[in-house]
Amino acid sequence: MMLAGILACSEKTDSDDKPIDNTLQNEVPQPTAQIAKVQLTEEEAGYVKAGNSVAFDLFQRLGKEGKSFIFSPLSLQFALAMTANGASGAALDEIVAALGYGDEGIDALNAYSKKMMEQLPAVDFGVKLQLANGLVVNELYPLDPDFREGVRNNYYAAVENMSFADPGKVADAVNGWAYRNTSGLIDKMLDPQQISPQAIAYLMNALYFKAAWQRVFGDPLFLPEGTWEEDFYLGGCDVTRVPMMHTQRWLRYARMDGFSVLEIPYANGKFAMYILLPDNEITGDRPDPDPATENYYTYDNLLKDFPDLDWNEVLARMEDTEVILSLPKFETASDFDLNETLEALGIKTAFKGGMDRMFAPKNGRVVEALISKVIQKARIAVAEWGTEAAAVTVVEIMPTSPGPGEDLPAVMFTCDHSFAWLITEKTSGAILFEGAYRGF
Repeated sequence: MMLAGILACSEKTDSDDKPIDNTLQNEVPQPTAQIAKVQLTEEEAGYVKAGNSVAFDLFQRLGKEGKSFIFSPLSLQFALAMTANGASGAALDEIVAALGYGDEGIDALNAYSKKMMEQLPAVDFGVKLQLANGLVVNELYPLDPDFREGVRNNYYAAVENMSFADPGKVADAVNGWAYRNTSGLIDKMLDPQQISPQAIAYLMNALYFKAAWQRVFGDPLFLPEGTWEEDFYLGGCDVTRVPMMHTQRWLRYARMDGFSVLEIPYANGKFAMYILLPDNEITGDRPDPDPATENYYTYDNLLKDFPDLDWNEVLARMEDTEVILSLPKFETASDFDLNETLEALGIKTAFKGGMDRMFAPKNGRVVEALISKVIQKARIAVAEWGTEAAAVTVVEIMPTSPGPGEDLPAVMFTCDHSFAWLITEKTSGAILFEGAYRGF
């Protein structure tokens, strides 16, 4: 008997019981007609491949803490791409190279980002996908007109100039914008005490995703009554209990060297979640109390291999297969400080300076600035009805030194042990979110 699920979810609104700061208002164009696929040139398809390689590298770096996590490589890419428009010299070159754009430069990066902003939400109207960019700028540091025009034209960024004398008001502006653009999933990016008295701008990207699993002949994928508590193996002899959803369905599947991959489509099939499950449980063997006695391929092995994973090869090997699926119902939230990670990827100069194209000159002198921190918060909920996920990335900008006198403020696919997951848009291949579920 086929197990399936009912679409049932609670809608979040901005009419929460707490006040929401409405300082920044985005004017992102909403698609009026659904398109068959994201129209990428051969060069832009190469950008997607390079961006996905960065995503797998980041997965390996961010997953080392050993717990469940969620991260959005796409949100980070948009935030850094927008920031790159204010950089020059080595600072610009390093950001562009780290994002995988080679010698094509900032113009190609902007054109590609604009296309993705406009076309990703138009691929499948059964999926709610929102992309937004914004800047909160210290009113003592007006933006350079070319930079302001560039981020508005290419990133549809909302820009608000305000006094930074009150950190609470700055935090309210950032947090209110994040709340509105993630349907309340990300409601607090910054505390007032996190705002440096020397900060002069915050550049932000928000990515929100909400979609039901794809139905087949009207049948939902999971039924609530098909969910019950089961063991989830944490490694060694450690076991916990988790709510496990069950279904039997024809899905795209591939067996790789050491792990298996399953595609679970959303809505009309243009977006999908991919589960990457290490083999140690698929073989039917339980983790041995002494792992040294057996050659198990574990989650840690998968994590180590992620930077070298050829995602296009994985997709090419997937075939329609009847699958008996057991998948945990889970929620995960993460909070990352990305400075060290980005420096390891080659973005070094921008943390020291080189951000000299963002602000208008002051007293006839170029405003030299730097990236002081890059943070991201993200959340995901996976349930019988589908998936809701969001991420907000914030880039803080500071002057390299304060201005004088200024006061600045069929196959058994049983996910009962640690696994990795991705959410992608299939026609472009872009990875929106990535993460792991480890039972805790």
